[in-house]
Amino acid sequence: MKKNFKALTLIILILNALCGHAETKKGKPIHSIIPAPVSYISSKGKFSIRPGTAILINSSSKELSKLAATLNEVLINYGISPLPVTTLQENKQPANSILLSVDNYNEISSAEGYILEVSKKTITLRATTGKGIFYGLQSLLQLMPVQDNNKSGLSSVKIPACKIIDYPRFPYRGMHLDVGRHMFPVEFIKKYIDLMSMYKVNNFHWHLTEDQGWRLEIRKYPQLTETGAFRRSSPIGRNAGDDNIFYGGFYTQEEAREIVEYAAGRYVNVIPEIEMPGHALAALASYPHLGCTGGPYEVWTMWGVHDDIFCAGNEGVFHFLEDVLTEVMDIFPSKYIHIGGDEAPKTRWDVCEKCQQRIKEEKLKDSHELQSYFITRIEKFLNKHGRQIIGWDEILEGGLAPGATVMSWRGTEGGIAAAKMGHDVIMTPGSHCYLDHYQANPAGEPFAIGGFTTLKKTYSFEPVPDVLSEKESRHIMGAQGNVWTEYIKTPAHVEYMAYPRAIALAEVNWSPRESRNWENFVGRLVVNMKRLDLKNVNYSKSAFGVDVGMQYDENSEKLKAVLKSDLPGAEILYTITDKNGTSSERIYKAPFEINAVSIIKAWLSDRSGLPLKISERKVWHNDAFGIKPLLNTLYDHRYQANGNISLTDGLRGDANSLINDWLGFLGEDADLIIDLGGEKDIQNVSIGLLHNPGNWIFMPAAVEIKLSEDGIKYTEAGGIKPDIITPSEPGGILYSIINIQQKARYIHIKAKNIGNCPKGHPGEGSKAWLFVDEVLINTGL
Repeated sequence: MKKNFKALTLIILILNALCGHAETKKGKPIHSIIPAPVSYISSKGKFSIRPGTAILINSSSKELSKLAATLNEVLINYGISPLPVTTLQENKQPANSILLSVDNYNEISSAEGYILEVSKKTITLRATTGKGIFYGLQSLLQLMPVQDNNKSGLSSVKIPACKIIDYPRFPYRGMHLDVGRHMFPVEFIKKYIDLMSMYKVNNFHWHLTEDQGWRLEIRKYPQLTETGAFRRSSPIGRNAGDDNIFYGGFYTQEEAREIVEYAAGRYVNVIPEIEMPGHALAALASYPHLGCTGGPYEVWTMWGVHDDIFCAGNEGVFHFLEDVLTEVMDIFPSKYIHIGGDEAPKTRWDVCEKCQQRIKEEKLKDSHELQSYFITRIEKFLNKHGRQIIGWDEILEGGLAPGATVMSWRGTEGGIAAAKMGHDVIMTPGSHCYLDHYQANPAGEPFAIGGFTTLKKTYSFEPVPDVLSEKESRHIMGAQGNVWTEYIKTPAHVEYMAYPRAIALAEVNWSPRESRNWENFVGRLVVNMKRLDLKNVNYSKSAFGVDVGMQYDENSEKLKAVLKSDLPGAEILYTITDKNGTSSERIYKAPFEINAVSIIKAWLSDRSGLPLKISERKVWHNDAFGIKPLLNTLYDHRYQANGNISLTDGLRGDANSLINDWLGFLGEDADLIIDLGGEKDIQNVSIGLLHNPGNWIFMPAAVEIKLSEDGIKYTEAGGIKPDIITPSEPGGILYSIINIQQKARYIHIKAKNIGNCPKGHPGEGSKAWLFVDEVLINTGL
């Protein structure tokens, strides 16, 4: 972006402040536009779009005519017949008209920028390109009242008088969709693009090939879709078994071209991704000679990372990929072609004679440099045809291809390294931009891959790391939201995971960093949710839920229930169901005590038009409740939940979230002592243990329980010891119920870590994790 444009941003923000302009009025946003424009100055009055209003264009171009038609299509939904579209005949705009004007305006120096002025008499939208007009129209449409489906039509559509000066912060604003694991109909892909363009997102990253399926027709290699597009089954859960349901499909070249053309009409660029050298098992199943071993291969029926990848020592692989990319380039006019480059194990290359010979001939150090050779060779081919490559940050390994753009997903570190090397970067770290992660307490959410990325967290993302200099920062092109679909099978589920987090990221990408405000964004989002309702979008309301947690009060030395919301100042309502029944609805004012096993339901008051999202949490009150255990071993700082009290706060950890409630011990035993404060009859003990080998988390080798009356002399507990077995479903929790039937004051529990990941596991020999959560004593289970 030009320096004078950055200076203009600062000037506008200062002028807004001096003029008393604010993004809120009496605590509410003065407009509902997302992403928030650079400058919005309101005026008195409104312009009424009504029969008789004219749409004017300043030249008779097809592009402007189409943009005018876009406005008419929306007005039809309000019951207003299409307005006449004519070319402006004089320099002076007549009253009761809407002017769309493209010209070389000196005050607009961004191709995507626009100036929108609304008065009582006219609407004027100016830009230097049709793209700028399109984005200005998106803002204009969001200034219109939310359509009421119950009304047959309106006599007019009123637009508040204002002046908007706007342009994007970043040139690259992306959304991704994986169709390799699960694919989606063409009509849904179009809807996905419609929603992107509505929020000024301009790049659709289409992930077309995977181990589990090849989704694009390549005419020179028909087996890619005859064989590679279908798998005999899909995993149940996290690779817990096969569903034995034949699955597959692909997009024809005609369908892909149709989507490209549709996206272009909404100023969205489609970036195809053809994965290499890894995630290629569907291609190898189709043409086995392309792998290091020669097969046999099959389209993978599991999730994860497979060792078989394209053979870098086989010259035929490069001929094949060049042929494939030639057809891809013919379909997709995008300057960028994504070639993947991530998660490519070197297991096969390290023992492949052809690959080792290639390393020797090219004077490479190792297999990592062989990957760099592979990517660089593909880049040269694409550059020769006027295209550039994007790759995931693993393409940094072994040396980066000269003109590559890096998509940084493993945190921001890869992006920082690439920017310092002078390469363009698209930030898409899993921590903030992976929209397949849970967005609220997993107990009330659809099954997901894991992670925990709330709407507020996505909105808080800053694409430009502070460690970069001003010159290096110019290489940060923007950010992208990623939707991976291992556990997302339907269009409705895609929408639920993507929205509204994609809207938050759209504002991160477009609006000035200085003007972003969470509370203001939420106010505008509530209005936009009504617009999403009209488009039948199955968006998530999870951000409007209530977090039910427990907090240890140091003064009273008691645990209290705490209800929190990400929405500042929101009124929280709740009920409690316990042994006495269900309480009446209450307004939350302060933390409160729980004295029995209870179910807490909480939600936000809808007085401000907030959507209803009921959060529910069970609190397991028991004899250990609220007693801080003494830990003889230290948990890892990465998985510390709320510290020691997390083991006795009455809240059970969820198998699908590793962050909120679990204490993680890396290579260490979980060794703890609970002082009950006096001798008690101990009937049973229940211990929460997590089994998730995919994340290197294993059941303990054994659990030992000892009892003491004085805290000095301990004896082995009688009764039945826990039977430590591996659950059939990875990610399952084993709450071991141990019958004790003895009196004691102190309970010593040691869950023994298995030490290292077992033989045959990807982490073989590395330290194993042990995850422990709730210790329940005398719960009656």
